[in-house]
Amino acid sequence: MKLRAGVSVLLFSFVFPAALTGMGQGSLPFAEKESFAQQADAVTEVARQRYDDGVKAYDAGRFEDARSAFLQAYALKRHPAVLLNLGQSEIRAGYHPDAGNHFQQFLREHKAATPEQKAAAEKGIADAKKKAGFIVVIVDAEGAEVSVDGVVTGKAPLLDPLFVKPGKHTVAASYGGKSTSTQVDARPAAAAAANLVLGVSGAPQAAPVPAPQPSGPATGAPSGGPATAPATSSAPAAGDNGFTLSTSGDLASGDVPTGKREPILSWYKRKPIAWAGTGVAGVGLITGTVFSILAAGSSSRAADVASDIDKFAKDHPESTQGRGSGYCGPRDAPSRDLPGYETACNALRDDLDTYDTQFALAVTGWVVFGIGAIGTATYAMLDWYPKKVPESASIAPRVTSIAPLIAPGQAGLGIAGTF
Repeated sequence: MKLRAGVSVLLFSFVFPAALTGMGQGSLPFAEKESFAQQADAVTEVARQRYDDGVKAYDAGRFEDARSAFLQAYALKRHPAVLLNLGQSEIRAGYHPDAGNHFQQFLREHKAATPEQKAAAEKGIADAKKKAGFIVVIVDAEGAEVSVDGVVTGKAPLLDPLFVKPGKHTVAASYGGKSTSTQVDARPAAAAAANLVLGVSGAPQAAPVPAPQPSGPATGAPSGGPATAPATSSAPAAGDNGFTLSTSGDLASGDVPTGKREPILSWYKRKPIAWAGTGVAGVGLITGTVFSILAAGSSSRAADVASDIDKFAKDHPESTQGRGSGYCGPRDAPSRDLPGYETACNALRDDLDTYDTQFALAVTGWVVFGIGAIGTATYAMLDWYPKKVPESASIAPRVTSIAPLIAPGQAGLGIAGTF
């Protein structure tokens, strides 16, 4: 039976080591049994509760709440298996840079991940690259401290790209009292390279440092977009210290199929320009409709008054002073009204003036409606219609080897990887 995506995180990561040992599965990979036993009663229970809250929130489509719960669960029990669901929540909540970094951290740290889980993380990385910027950082000094916009992200060599918000960023490196920096323009679906030369060899060997973890739900940048569902996995039986597996909800329901256009409602929800265009069209529609109705009423009243004037003239030919028409003077010369016609002529002029004003407002409303509707439709045709999710799931480079080359008066790098 296929498990729903909302329960795809590896629940075994939070089962007490004692229970695992009793089943012959050994201890958790991040701590010895004794250290887990010391904090199992309080910490694991809170982590388990927050994890369950995250699963329920994810199933209900409350991705912001799910992200917050998974962040708190991971802060209490830092097992990399949680990062898969955390990344999925962040993708759905619009935190694409955080999601990309967490998916990469999951692949680096969770050595026991199944092929399905690895595939889900790789797809999550590809989805994040469509919305977030990502920087490939190359430093000639191993062990150099790397920072982006003043925030330390790790030490060289960084074998994975750094996910950031789209836009310009300052990437810096420092080692042994020397420092250098460069500015890059990170854009979605395209790798930005930051080449930093310190002119020193650095440490003989430096281990990659995991991407920094956000301290709370406020980190990351919201932006909407298609997401991938967590990988399915078989769940252990719920025990006194284990997590209860939920099978409700379908996390894959909102995914955008590869090679197909994004649903227009999904596109519309994350495009403020489309909201503004629709609002303008709505205001124009209401204005045009209301004043068209009012203008029609004023025109009808003016026609009735004119008809009454003609009828009065026919019934009282002596009042016309020989005129066959034109019993009322021009609008700018009411004194030229025939005697006895002044009241009716003033009413006619008032109705005609009101009609002219209402007609002008109605025309303005319909013009505004047309501008809003046509503008929104044009924006959709340019921004939504031509864009499809690319067939290829991989967008960006993955650097696998960086070797600094230092010689008197020059410095260089040897790089191997897939670009």
